[in-house]
Amino acid sequence: MDNHQIFLENKFKKVAELIKDNSQVLDIGCNKGIFRNFIPNCKYSGVDIDKNLVNELIKKNINVKQADLNKDEIPFKNKKFDYVLLLDILEHVIDSKKLLYDSKRRLNENGKIIITFPNDYHVLNKIRFLFNKPITKDPFDPYGHLHFFSIRTGEKFLINNGFKILKKDYVPPTNPSFLPQFFKNFLAKIFPQSFARDILYVLS
Repeated sequence: MDNHQIFLENKFKKVAELIKDNSQVLDIGCNKGIFRNFIPNCKYSGVDIDKNLVNELIKKNINVKQADLNKDEIPFKNKKFDYVLLLDILEHVIDSKKLLYDSKRRLNENGKIIITFPNDYHVLNKIRFLFNKPITKDPFDPYGHLHFFSIRTGEKFLINNGFKILKKDYVPPTNPSFLPQFFKNFLAKIFPQSFARDILYVLS
């Protein structure tokens, strides 16, 4: 398992710990639907822009729908969910505010939104900037980041749009691999702005 896979597994485990069994969960930007493996006792639904990925999941009898959320509304209009997941999604859409509000409309009365923001201001990216290196492999990727949130601006964005932050957590990096993981966990907790790789929020 490479470092990226380990990072995703660590993040998905943190998110899964927040979700109660037998919940209705909508995973927006579900990609290959991997997160459903972390919540086996829940009813999983997904949305993704990639038609090929969606078709593959449908063949496996997974409840997913295709949508481009820069143009389309979130599917499942007649269904309410206990949790809506926006894991590293808001930075990819043109109108992040609209997607947040649309997600809230898909919640039941006590439902919650769980989001993660990638911390594009972490120390490795700062080093990349110093050496004129791009922070992504392909800076012209059509599905790349349209917004860059620091921890401060991300939280301000959520609060100013009327959301209450019920919980916040930090997802540590798995790179550089030569550093012990416990040390990277410590740095992410103590100095999250420079060392956390993702910031996780539970919203109401």
